[in-house]
Amino acid sequence: MAKIRVSYEYSEAEDKSIRLGLFLIACGILSLFILGFCWLSPTLQSLQSKPANCTVVSVLRPEEMFECVFTCGTDCKGTSLYPCLQIFVNNSESNSVALLHFDEQQLVLNPKSERHVITNI
Repeated sequence: MAKIRVSYEYSEAEDKSIRLGLFLIACGILSLFILGFCWLSPTLQSLQSKPANCTVVSVLRPEEMFECVFTCGTDCKGTSLYPCLQIFVNNSESNSVALLHFDEQQLVLNPKSERHVITNI
């Protein structure tokens, strides 16, 4: 016995809506690729740190006491006044002078320490 082949006939409106749906799906997939290559890839590459050699330019101990936030564990946090030791380094990668911080979190938590600028390097 031969198989009966069923042919579906769509109306013009149904055909247009199917084409529109497929077009929107293709545009969505294409926009995800564009977003991934143009926006996400450069962002992820900028987060990667580059090795650089730093040379100490100067070390200062200002008389002013700084209020700094510290953490010494998961349950240990607080603020304290302590004399600050400022170390300025010359970054070989960007060829610029910068204030050395312990880590990026300390830079965010203690923005007051950035107001001192070296004038006689």
